[in-house]
Amino acid sequence: MSVEQCMDERLALRICYDELRQFLASMPPPAGARAAARQKLSHLVQFAELTTDVCDDVVRRTTNTHKNEVLHLSQKEGIEPKRNKARQMMANIPLLWMRDLSSDIVYELGRRYPEFTEA
Repeated sequence: MSVEQCMDERLALRICYDELRQFLASMPPPAGARAAARQKLSHLVQFAELTTDVCDDVVRRTTNTHKNEVLHLSQKEGIEPKRNKARQMMANIPLLWMRDLSSDIVYELGRRYPEFTEA
């Protein structure tokens, strides 16, 4: 991965961090311990891809209106079909589960990139 790609990914993850924190601010906090789920995320190789896909779905959910309802994420060029299918299936995740996943991702982003938590 080039330095430019690394910087682009870091910027994208920072934007996702901010979007997910904004989404979480409008929700009650998750109940119970999330240690097991967070441990799994800490070892996930495709963490950046999961983060951007969850962020895209959160944006889809928060910008949906009755006049302009988007049922699921559209297919994205340049990514494998299995990931595109998973992106579309995220629309079926209940809101509270999405909150929990978003919370875990924000936690992991803060762990991996401590500078995100400083602003």
